[in-house]
Amino acid sequence: MKFRGLYFLIAFSISLFSCEEENLSSDDCDSVSKICTEEFRSITLEIVDLEGEPVILDDFYTFLDSRKKFEFTLNEIQEGQGVYPVLTDAEMDEIDREGTTLIFVGEKDGKNLVEHQMVIGHDCCHVILIEGDDKIVIEDV
Repeated sequence: MKFRGLYFLIAFSISLFSCEEENLSSDDCDSVSKICTEEFRSITLEIVDLEGEPVILDDFYTFLDSRKKFEFTLNEIQEGQGVYPVLTDAEMDEIDREGTTLIFVGEKDGKNLVEHQMVIGHDCCHVILIEGDDKIVIEDV
C-alpha cells in the first residue's frame, strides 16, 4: 500500500515538472487552440461627478501610445449614461496580449476634462483590463 502511494507521488511529480508554462505573445494566438465565446466585449470607463451623476462629454477617444487614435460612437442607449468605450474586441489585434498602455481622453467645452491611463491586453479571445480604474470621479465639471 505504501509503495502505491510512493509510485503515485513520483509519477505525479514527473508529470508536473514535465509541463511547460505557455509563454504566448500576441502573434501566437493563431497557434492556440482555444474556444472563444461569440460575445463582443468592450472595456469601458464610467465617469461621474462628486454627486455620482454621469459626466457627459462632448467628445472622447483613446490613444494607443500616441501612435494611433481610436474613436467610438455611442448608441441611443449609451448616450447620457457617462459610460464610454475605451477599446473593444475589434481592436484586439492592435494591442499586445500582455498589455498595452492606452490613454482615454474626454473633452468638454473644448478642453481635455479627462486623460486616464489604462493597460489593456487580451486572452486571444477578448480584450481584458489589466491595470487602471474602470470608474473615475471628476471634481470640476
